[in-house]
Amino acid sequence: ITMPDGTTLLVDGGGRPNFFSSDRNPEVDDKESFARDTRNVGEAVVSEYLWWCGLDRIDYIVATHADMDHIDGLNDVARNFAVRSALVARTPRKDPEFAKFYDTATARGIPIAVIGAGDVLRFTGTSATVLWPHPTAKAETRSSNNDSIVLRLQFGERSILLTGDIERLGEVAMLSGVSSLPVDVVKVAHHGSKTSSTDGFVSATRAKFAIISVGQNSMFGHPHREVVERWQNKGAEVLTTGKSGMITVTTDGKDLRVETFVRAPGQ
Repeated sequence: ITMPDGTTLLVDGGGRPNFFSSDRNPEVDDKESFARDTRNVGEAVVSEYLWWCGLDRIDYIVATHADMDHIDGLNDVARNFAVRSALVARTPRKDPEFAKFYDTATARGIPIAVIGAGDVLRFTGTSATVLWPHPTAKAETRSSNNDSIVLRLQFGERSILLTGDIERLGEVAMLSGVSSLPVDVVKVAHHGSKTSSTDGFVSATRAKFAIISVGQNSMFGHPHREVVERWQNKGAEVLTTGKSGMITVTTDGKDLRVETFVRAPGQ
């Protein structure tokens, strides 16, 4: 993410799901497990793209939560770029993936700050408000998904919601006492899994675009059909990286442009 004043923010760094896990059940999302990223996505994809953009420095890297497919690639980014600060949620250091990231950042001299609901990152004409996790909410012990950092980016009249892997419990708690959370674009939670995108949450966002980060022919069955239909039924145009490749959102604070690397037929 590049702010109008040139500040750069990288939210998560990718990784690779373990397609060979013996306990993986595509019908039950909470049994996902992740293998070491043998393709080294943080190096071969994320870092390469950032270099292509002409960057040698990232102001902020954000680890939304400790799942390998979100945090592992940040280790390569931390090694390859000058990073001003790393922002994390309340992930305990005993989590092996977070511990690895913590050690990498510390070795590189990158300060680590814990952020939560109510914190606001302010840039020139732009802000990133943390909506979740709330400091008083009970931390997840079985899964880190509901401890995901949720960010609302605001620039002028336009806003974007980044949701990590937040699930039903987190969505309901986050919306407690809030009747609506209008944004233009939502990065759909948990790769379009049916564990997330409750009807109340989808309705509250009133999003024009719902973007799903997911591989083509996902072994986990993502995005789930009912989730795609739920967003569509609320008026959002649904785009997936599996079909569209890289999806770029650009705004001047008034106009909004969403572009895909792979063009749809007729475009």
